[in-house]
Amino acid sequence: MSPCESALTLANFATTPAKGTPLMVQYGNGLAAPLAWIDVAGHCSGRFAEGTLRNAQTKQRLTVLAGKFGHSAPEVTPARLDGITSATIDRSALDAMAIAEDRAGFALEVLAARGVTAGATLTLSDMHKTAGQQLVSLANKRFSDSGSTADAGDSQDPRQKVYAIDQLLADPTTIEDKASGQTVPTASAIEMDCARAEIKAVADSTSQSDSDTLLVLAALAAKHAYTAFQLGYPSGDSALFA
Repeated sequence: MSPCESALTLANFATTPAKGTPLMVQYGNGLAAPLAWIDVAGHCSGRFAEGTLRNAQTKQRLTVLAGKFGHSAPEVTPARLDGITSATIDRSALDAMAIAEDRAGFALEVLAARGVTAGATLTLSDMHKTAGQQLVSLANKRFSDSGSTADAGDSQDPRQKVYAIDQLLADPTTIEDKASGQTVPTASAIEMDCARAEIKAVADSTSQSDSDTLLVLAALAAKHAYTAFQLGYPSGDSALFA
């Protein structure tokens, strides 16, 4: 099988247990699901969004099952690009992702200062801002808009640092999710909006990205989606794939 076929086969097996499968067996088989879905995002053309969001969704399910059996929830590393020094994707995609990170970081910083939004912390804000800086640095180091290597004179920073967040300030505890129309915790909406914006940035890219790049970017967006679930965003398909 091709890498895509192998990833899809494993992901579907680990995610969709046969009827009557004991929960413990579902949990054991499901441990392979998150990584398999990231492989789907990286290796299957046209399935980047599905693989990314399913990764977060299956992590959330494993978290619930782990609690039932007294196990630890899946470990999730910080949503940053630590150690990543190259990427094969057009600059506009990296710039769009940097803006998404910076916008989320700004919104969480302002809400954290107000102190009424559950989950809005300066730590989470700083994580977004760090990821945004890493994306800008990655774009400036490696790429120009044409895909060729950028020189020092091409350095750009698309981040605005300050964004309009009137709606968030008006609804600091719960807010209507733009994608699904459901009412969700405000901090969770910020995280999911960031994840969706990053997925769209990759989907809109016109460059031919290699699998390694797609795997890294899928993992970044998936971590934001998983954080959204932890903050109360609904993990069912009706909200996730609206």
